[in-house]
Amino acid sequence: MKAGKKTKTEGKKESSSAFFERLRPKFLDWKPSTEEEKALEVKARRDAKEAELNRVMELAKARETEKAAKSKKRHRVRSR
Repeated sequence: MKAGKKTKTEGKKESSSAFFERLRPKFLDWKPSTEEEKALEVKARRDAKEAELNRVMELAKARETEKAAKSKKRHRVRSR
């Protein structure tokens, strides 16, 4: 059995400028944030912090309510 000779497959023709553009690192295209974007990020962080604080406060209130209910229940049982 004779092995056939493999031929090179023709790739897409690409110009050299397109080739080098594709290889160019993306970090070179970085642009600093505008004041507007910075303000939006600060507002988003502040809102997230406030939401987390509210969630924690609600959990603490629920815990305190549960403790108070248990305490009242124990007090009723002891007074009988």
